[in-house]
Amino acid sequence: MKLLLSVGVAVGLLFVSTITLATDKIRISGGGITPLHAIIWVANQEGLFKKYGLEVEYLTMNSGTLGVQTLLSNESQFLFSTGALAITANVQGADLAMITGGFNLFAFKVVGRPDIKSIQDLRGKKVSISQFGSATDFAVQSSLEKFGVDPKQVTVIQLGASSNRLTALINGATEASLFTEPFATMAIKKHRMNLPLDMADAGMPYPQSCLMIKRSYLDANRDKATNVVKALIEGMFLAKRDRALTIQVIKKYIRADDEVYGIGYDYFLGKHAEGLLSMPDRKGVELVIGQLARTNPKAKGQTPETLRVFEPGLLDEIKKSGFIDKLRK
Repeated sequence: MKLLLSVGVAVGLLFVSTITLATDKIRISGGGITPLHAIIWVANQEGLFKKYGLEVEYLTMNSGTLGVQTLLSNESQFLFSTGALAITANVQGADLAMITGGFNLFAFKVVGRPDIKSIQDLRGKKVSISQFGSATDFAVQSSLEKFGVDPKQVTVIQLGASSNRLTALINGATEASLFTEPFATMAIKKHRMNLPLDMADAGMPYPQSCLMIKRSYLDANRDKATNVVKALIEGMFLAKRDRALTIQVIKKYIRADDEVYGIGYDYFLGKHAEGLLSMPDRKGVELVIGQLARTNPKAKGQTPETLRVFEPGLLDEIKKSGFIDKLRK
């Protein structure tokens, strides 16, 4: 499989302009939309960034691969997306660091047409992903290998957004794809597709989503970074406490049936939101490095330490300050 970074199309921008405090302007990109991104959306809508002296311009990206391009080119200062992007970029000499977790397992469900009942049934079939080098790319390769299927036996094609992949699946242009909630439930319940594998339930570690930053920016703006993380943590607790508010916010970014919004909320926020408070799993990062090393000689022999992808100090400082304990009360 090809592992590369490609440029997509920005879907929308959300501007924050009215401020009452002396504020610092920053851009946060969100790549690969899932309900977990509601942590950012709620923090933005409810003025939590302003509370910490920040004026935020939020960029919604159709994929994380575009998001990492904005980060590398200094068009944004933070990216909430798959940590595989930071690993891939650092192999090429970038200086990105993960400063929080998010969803620390593969969040994907492998969804197939009615005749696809197991991963082994994908031999000789077409599976769609968003883009080569994306989280979906790593996920399909990991799923195939876990169940003894040679990736060379499967045709992998990139089709972009979840809606495009769902249409191709329904029309029979592909036999399977990978979806997060709520798209997985939409495909299974509404279109009678099968569920060969839930990767999170299978306990497959992966830096599915995390907050990333350039080390050079972090070194020069540690206070700003601390305040961004505090706003996101407070946004996460607010999202968990107020289901109705959060679903209302999610509807602005994801189109689905009313029933499906609740499923997405319960899965990502009710069950997994506090992954934000932990760093990504080391085994998941090592998995990405190992897959990259098969096609990129620069990745061979690399470790999370040599690539400097982990920066837990900022989150540790916030925890030690008692900030999180106060929010739990």
